[in-house]
Amino acid sequence: MLLVPAFVGHTLQLLGEDTPWAPHAWARYWFEPGWHLYLPPWIPAVIAVGLAGAVIGLAVFRTRPWVAAIVVLYALHYLTYPYRIRNHMTLMLSELVMLGGLWAIDRWRGAPPRSDRYVAAGVAAVLCVTYFFAGFHKINDVFLSLTPVSPAVQGIDDFWIYGDLGSQAPTWARALAAWGTVVIECAVPIVAWRVPRLTAPAMLLLFAFHFPMVSVLNVSDYPMLASAFYPALFTHARFRLVLRHARRPTAFTVTGAVIGAAAQLWFMPWWGALTGFGIFVMALWGWSAGAIVAMYATRYLR
Repeated sequence: MLLVPAFVGHTLQLLGEDTPWAPHAWARYWFEPGWHLYLPPWIPAVIAVGLAGAVIGLAVFRTRPWVAAIVVLYALHYLTYPYRIRNHMTLMLSELVMLGGLWAIDRWRGAPPRSDRYVAAGVAAVLCVTYFFAGFHKINDVFLSLTPVSPAVQGIDDFWIYGDLGSQAPTWARALAAWGTVVIECAVPIVAWRVPRLTAPAMLLLFAFHFPMVSVLNVSDYPMLASAFYPALFTHARFRLVLRHARRPTAFTVTGAVIGAAAQLWFMPWWGALTGFGIFVMALWGWSAGAIVAMYATRYLR
């Protein structure tokens, strides 16, 4: 079900940046290289509409055939999209191909239902590799410089200003933003996947890490997309424990959702499609964080 909000954020970003209804969009359509140049213009449009229909179908029926339809249609959408391909589009394609490919192999071989653990492992591997290289390519003098030219410093300064924390972030916050980003992206998803006892705390850390991106950097689409695959980092048994507390409203989940939504409202610099979507993302993460806290509270406060 997390694929549905992931696709919502994905669509909002593409529409907001590419504005296919704008007067210049048609000229850009023919200027950008790609497979769409060899097809009638209505074909990419039909594929996009079909993909939207498949996502709605998944939201309503929640069955595997709709996921299979999404896998096929998204691959076609990726190959025929007439504008710039974003990194998060490649992540989505990789995860969906892994998911659909393993399901297809299992169906062909007649594998039993427990083979889904291999699907989860494949999805988790793609997610970890994506995060690792996202951090690896940031190991350079500019990103780690702690000066205003560093994207990490620019981001944390905006976070500090829009959150009314001060006119600029202190040195320790800048260092944490730069070096912490590299360490978290390179290591935390791998630790979450390979050390089951640390998966839930790692989820909380990833939620906190992505919060500035959702709140002030106007990129709530990618964190939501990535978090849609976080369940694959859990073992089946531990995910069932979290899901037991996440399925119903409790003091923990509702409080977490309210705190998440309120934090987004406080920090976001303007009203827009992605910042507004960020309210939902932070409420969802707050709900999930509340379920994780409830899991530990149930275990240790008996």
